[in-house]
Amino acid sequence: MDFIKYNLQEIIVAGAALAVICLAYYILKSKKRRRKVGFYLNFIMYKLGIMKRMSKTYIGMVHVKESYEPLVEVSHPKIIVNKETVEQPVMLRKEVAARLYKIANKLPDNQYIKIYSAYRSRIALYERWKDEVALMEKENPNMQRGELLSLVKFKVSAPNINMGGHDTGAAIDLALCDKNGKDLDYGTKYHESSQAGSLISLNTDQKNNRKYLLRLMKSQNFIQQPGQWWHYSFGDRYWAAYKGKRLGAFYGSAEKEFENSGYVRVIKTIVSSNI
Repeated sequence: MDFIKYNLQEIIVAGAALAVICLAYYILKSKKRRRKVGFYLNFIMYKLGIMKRMSKTYIGMVHVKESYEPLVEVSHPKIIVNKETVEQPVMLRKEVAARLYKIANKLPDNQYIKIYSAYRSRIALYERWKDEVALMEKENPNMQRGELLSLVKFKVSAPNINMGGHDTGAAIDLALCDKNGKDLDYGTKYHESSQAGSLISLNTDQKNNRKYLLRLMKSQNFIQQPGQWWHYSFGDRYWAAYKGKRLGAFYGSAEKEFENSGYVRVIKTIVSSNI
């Protein structure tokens, strides 16, 4: 008893250490539990500012319980379409479009939403990927393949990944503009990589414009993809990951690949502006 009395603190510390070791062993011996713990650790490090963005490895682990909500054609008097970059017809999931309309309805008379990209078919993604790779190779003939593909991935999603995004109909690239389609000053243009995600080199107006857009989109529960001031989504894997919802995505790809038939759209399409 005297031994316990005089060494109580050391015994408590040793017991706690043993409990932690046993708990760690219990967690780490299961691949499923390792993935779960890894996801939440990654999310916590992002929220604490230790990481600038979540790992794509863990974003890809987010479970999607597909809602099969239809794609609808986007049409609103306060929304302008950039025809050079957007796939026609311009479509989004029904709830995503409804939330975007609510934002558009609140804009002052002299402000509009410009859509640069919305739903993209898998075929369109593949063709755009090939074109961007070819262009990058032409402009940078001496660049190593890995670095070249990293630059391409900043502009275009690789067609062989399934992390959510434009192919789900839940992601949208946009900016605020005037009635003539001239964007507010965000410091960089759409898909311009230099300082796209940084506020350091921006002047006050540019910072305020980015924060204003972010505030509007967050009011309808959209999340912004870090590093791209123009990219927002709701309900896809990126959205769920940055919300800390490992099982929370409900929009997967609107197209599925079937043997000998290529990609086939499995999500119903409603060509109507009535939501």
